[in-house]
Amino acid sequence: METNKPYLFIELNEKNFIFLAVKYDENFNFEVLHSVFAKSDGIHNGIVLDTEISTKIIKDNLDIVEKKINFIFKSATIIITHNNFDCINISGFKRLNGAQVLEENVSYILNNLKKIVLDNQPEKYLVHLFNSNFILDNKSLKNPPIGLHGDFYNHHLTFFLLPKNDFKNLKNLLNNCNLNLDRIILKPLTIGLDKLLNNKDKNNFAIIHFGKKQSNISIFNNLSFVYSENFDFGTDIIMKDVSKVCSLSFENVKKIFFEMDFDEIKQKATEEKYLDKKFFVENNFRKISINLLNEIINARVEELINLILKKNINLKISNEKIETTYFSFDDLNFIDIFKQKFLKTNSDKMLIKFEEKTQDEQSTSCLISAELIGRGWEREAIPTVQTKKSIIARLFSIFFK
Repeated sequence: METNKPYLFIELNEKNFIFLAVKYDENFNFEVLHSVFAKSDGIHNGIVLDTEISTKIIKDNLDIVEKKINFIFKSATIIITHNNFDCINISGFKRLNGAQVLEENVSYILNNLKKIVLDNQPEKYLVHLFNSNFILDNKSLKNPPIGLHGDFYNHHLTFFLLPKNDFKNLKNLLNNCNLNLDRIILKPLTIGLDKLLNNKDKNNFAIIHFGKKQSNISIFNNLSFVYSENFDFGTDIIMKDVSKVCSLSFENVKKIFFEMDFDEIKQKATEEKYLDKKFFVENNFRKISINLLNEIINARVEELINLILKKNINLKISNEKIETTYFSFDDLNFIDIFKQKFLKTNSDKMLIKFEEKTQDEQSTSCLISAELIGRGWEREAIPTVQTKKSIIARLFSIFFK
């Protein structure tokens, strides 16, 4: 990586395209040169749907950034929220019989596992690869145990893969703007790294984001991004339940959720109270019990939490390690609803935190990506190309040349 030269980061999300230009010094600290937000179009779930529209938005705003800093960019790193990536966890091992763990042992395991995964996923493009765990004689270690003696070494990797066609479309989108694609970064990674950098005492956590129509859970263990899963439902499903059971239009139900004090619902749950007439704009007024409304909401919230976290069979092992779970929402009206239900049923020692900002309002993904590109991340097996790296980063970059 060249210092004192501008680098460009572009986040493509559902609401905005975010452009960030930075410059690194000799210590790989970065300075923000300029940033621009533009209303997004032509992109859905990280997939390019309309190249012409997206190209125009990027070209117009790229021109603004380049004129502001008096520099012409030739490439960019993009950050995406993609709902169709694959997360694969796989382990390799070496029988040592008392011998030392050598660099060649680790190199062989890494390259062999990488070949197995990519050979079996020919239509996928590798975006991220993490060292999830290093285990020597059943002891989990922070770093590769090179030079240590043992009987059995196990190395665990986590792969994140995109469909190749989606990758090609993103690459072509930038090419249309006279930009080469340096790298793709998944937004769930940046959100997790932000928490790792700001909460260094909490290394094992889950992040659950509820969108209106889709949801996601991401798991971070021991500084590594180890699992992510997407779900084709969001908070809208709760309102649809209320609409169906109470025979109310969806617009009326939205009005209830946006205007009603859910602390009031909780307080009135033991009383026989009914929805106010103001909530019946498109429907004839009927007596609908607040108790009924509360029961419908609680039942669906409990089901969603079980599906995503508590009874998710894919998290059977990870759940035992999770110290903190962060909840975030596109619609902040659901914070109080989930707080009441989850905190009431959370019988274990897991710490629960509810984010007061929506995921889309967080403008940190480009900044965290700039930090990642500049300094690398110790658990990434394919770090960014740079001149100054940690020992671990140098080791793994050599393996994958």
